[in-house]
Amino acid sequence: MSNPDVRFRRTPRGEVGRARRLARAGCAVTCLAATGLLAAACGTTAPTASASSPPAGFKPGVLTRKYAGETITVLGPPWMAMPKSQLAKFTAATGIKVDLTTIAWDSIHPKIVSSEAAGVAPADITNIDWSWVGQFAKTDWYIPLNNWEPKSLIAGSPVSSIFNVDGKQLGIPYYIDFRGMLVNMTDLHKAGIANPPATWAQLESDAELLKAKGIVSYPVGVPLSVTEGTSTPWYLLTLNSGGSVLTASDQPAFSGSTSNAGEKALAFEVSLYKKGLIPPGEVDLTDVQTTDLFEAGTVAFLLSEGPGGLAGIKNPSVSKVAKDQIRFVPDPTAEAGITSKTFGLPGVLAITKQATDKPACALFIYWWDQLPQEIVQYENPNMGSLPPESAGLSYLAQKGMLVDSPDVLAMLPKVGSLFSTGAPEWYPQFSTDLASEIQAAVEGTVSPEAAMSTLAAKTRALAKAANAA
Repeated sequence: MSNPDVRFRRTPRGEVGRARRLARAGCAVTCLAATGLLAAACGTTAPTASASSPPAGFKPGVLTRKYAGETITVLGPPWMAMPKSQLAKFTAATGIKVDLTTIAWDSIHPKIVSSEAAGVAPADITNIDWSWVGQFAKTDWYIPLNNWEPKSLIAGSPVSSIFNVDGKQLGIPYYIDFRGMLVNMTDLHKAGIANPPATWAQLESDAELLKAKGIVSYPVGVPLSVTEGTSTPWYLLTLNSGGSVLTASDQPAFSGSTSNAGEKALAFEVSLYKKGLIPPGEVDLTDVQTTDLFEAGTVAFLLSEGPGGLAGIKNPSVSKVAKDQIRFVPDPTAEAGITSKTFGLPGVLAITKQATDKPACALFIYWWDQLPQEIVQYENPNMGSLPPESAGLSYLAQKGMLVDSPDVLAMLPKVGSLFSTGAPEWYPQFSTDLASEIQAAVEGTVSPEAAMSTLAAKTRALAKAANAA
């Protein structure tokens, strides 16, 4: 059962972050339901006209009225609800009208797949999530944007490479999200602890001290239900034990003769749970509910959170720890000497191959990623997303608008892709299988070694089935 004292409220910006995390938690069911359609749609015939190169005279990154009078359609999630007053500025500068439609995040993937299966463009521009890269890269639905956008725009975001498959840039990031650990330093200071833990052993000993002193009964927040939010902390722990999740050929890299990184990560979670350092109710909680525990002061550590969540946590109207010193830091490593890693979970704007006004679309994507729009995207209560560009984040930090900016900016160079070749098309099932094994292990029905062995077998089967399709 969840903590009855937790209140599921957010500031408007926090509500956007909550919605985004809830959407990811439901991704597995939605994306799996569309798998059959995806397989069918991959066989549809794409337009015959070449779309890999811009037309003569097109200049990437130059707003012009050459395409005035055209109308482009854009499809995205609720946090893409750019105000009409701001969209009007794009129209004023270019003469291009924008028809922007936002729908529930977990409806976008099936909308794209079903539209393409029917030979209809879902929109000229759509959102693509990081977890769809493996699926969509195998289709012919989107044009590579390497030559449509300035190279500086692509290079300016630390998460662009996540959407680069075989040298083709599938889309341009429009927000950034990555994972680290949130620490309530006020709680740690009460226990005489000066710095955030850098290793698993330090995290465990700090948590034990907080518990022993009665400062926090269950210091470590980590979701353990069968949701994607349970998979994410394990990814971080696996990376930070010196391992990886999948090989370049989508085979398990977390378990087997050459690696036990996944087993070590899971064994650490099991140890924390058995020692009473993780709330026992976590086996029923999502990552959203776990963040609520942090806001309520019930836990002092969140093993996996994004920097965007800081805004809601520091709002005194909804958070009991708003006045505490909260830091966003790299996840601890299995032992000293290992470099802490993180990974991005961003989204991009991509141009469908069926779009009739591709130059206008390219100008719009470039315009969206300029500083004025990035500021609106961050400040607007219906959007609340962090800029995808390092320059935009630095600007927010300089203006004092980015919570815990020194730690957030310091982590940017560490942000990479969780999967070297993009999330595989069977990622939703993998995430569900992983969460199931994690929950079984912490509840004691299987050992960490057995759980990882089972997951590895299922992973190999998923990869084999995908290759045979």
